[in-house]
Amino acid sequence: MKRLIAAATAVFGLLAALAMPATAGGNSTLPVAAESQFSVMAGPCGSSYTHIGHYAIPASGTAYAHMDVYWSWTAKRNCLVVNHAGPTYGVSLYTEAKIRPSGYSWPSCPSSVGCDGGFYSYYAGPVYTPSGVNMTNKCVDISGWIDWRNRTLTKRHCG
Repeated sequence: MKRLIAAATAVFGLLAALAMPATAGGNSTLPVAAESQFSVMAGPCGSSYTHIGHYAIPASGTAYAHMDVYWSWTAKRNCLVVNHAGPTYGVSLYTEAKIRPSGYSWPSCPSSVGCDGGFYSYYAGPVYTPSGVNMTNKCVDISGWIDWRNRTLTKRHCG
């Protein structure tokens, strides 16, 4: 009987977790520990993406956020997440992540696959380079905002 109750509890917990709504921009209803476990399992951009860059916002002094860049050989796309850090972690501030292939126009925000912006407590993104654009041997431009601090980097991770 104890095994039956334990199994039923485990199934109920799994179903409850799957029924939770997914949200962009780090305002998930999951506890932080649960979010961390999911991030470790698949990464913020998906299972085929590998972390390739980590840049502080601003470039010097106290880091208020980090821009983390990812690459997928499978999808041939880049991905960006802007993560709150230090004094901004857990604080609802305007946070924005933008990514584009170098030489392209910046995507409109927030209604684009390449831009996510809003009042978030933990992160903005993930955002992706456009589908159909093979980023192999191309450079990427990234931009991140946290409150009034920002950083833009161009012609990164070329090829």
